[in-house]
Amino acid sequence: MLAKSLAWWVPVLLLGVWNGAAHAVQIDPIAQLVHQARFGEASSAIEARLARNATDPTALAASVDVRIARDEPDDLPQARAAAERCVHANPDSSACAEALGNVMLAQSRAGGLFAFVRNAHATRDTLERAIRFDPMNYRARVTLMGFYLDAPFFLGGSEVRARELATEARRLDPDLTRLMRALCAFDEGKLDEAEQHILAADLTQYELVQGSQRELLLTLASAHLDAGHYAQSGRLFEELSRRLPSSEHGPYGLAQVARAQGRLAEAALQLERAAAIAPRPYVYKTLGEVHEARHDRPRAIAAYQAALAGIPPLARREQKQVTAHLAQLKRR
Repeated sequence: MLAKSLAWWVPVLLLGVWNGAAHAVQIDPIAQLVHQARFGEASSAIEARLARNATDPTALAASVDVRIARDEPDDLPQARAAAERCVHANPDSSACAEALGNVMLAQSRAGGLFAFVRNAHATRDTLERAIRFDPMNYRARVTLMGFYLDAPFFLGGSEVRARELATEARRLDPDLTRLMRALCAFDEGKLDEAEQHILAADLTQYELVQGSQRELLLTLASAHLDAGHYAQSGRLFEELSRRLPSSEHGPYGLAQVARAQGRLAEAALQLERAAAIAPRPYVYKTLGEVHEARHDRPRAIAAYQAALAGIPPLARREQKQVTAHLAQLKRR
């Protein structure tokens, strides 16, 4: 389920600090750099702030988020050490408690079921402390909700508590509540209800929670596409494109809808839009397939070559598929 998979990723997606004013978000500059994947700049800013105050909770928490987001070898042990240092120096800090919860989730993701079982209760308790220290820390609230939905009851999971978290947020911000209720509804398989909640949520002022919005709209639209409900799928992909114009997923999804209906010229145009937003290898791979289906050999070759040269690289199986298509096209 989406809510379950999001439980692992929300710590990276939700890096904002809400200041309590209606429809207003105050984002720490370092957190914004991390969110934008500007890790070099974020690391420099963290070092500068820690040089002024070696126990600054925001800087220490951001250093944890950088290591989690980079996901390089040996990053997680260092992230865990930084999070524990943050908590030790700032025992009442919501940001530090959240950072420790985030790295526990990352370690569970990396270590599989055994790591999840080992970390489950500590993760729950740590994220609960983050909310207790700052009830308006919505990034921690949504992460904890994801944990409640993902974990079995004997490891601290609770669908009832997940819905309570959303209800508690309603007094302060109804739009974030709608997002949380949408995730709960999707977890229960209530796709229509999830769609209603997410479409009613106005998250334009909440840049750093839009990753959850994107994933939910993407999954709902894809479910309609898989079921052959092309009009509904197209409508949701259009909404995704309108709400998040900096994401390639809207036009990419519209291309998939057009392709499924045999409208290959339109699919190619939408894929070119997606590639202009984010030149991802998977976009070029699909563009190559569409051009090949249209018997446009030069454009298909160019798209496949871009797919093989892109970063991050395609999975090995997909690389083999693209290489085979490319070789076949070049022999013609």
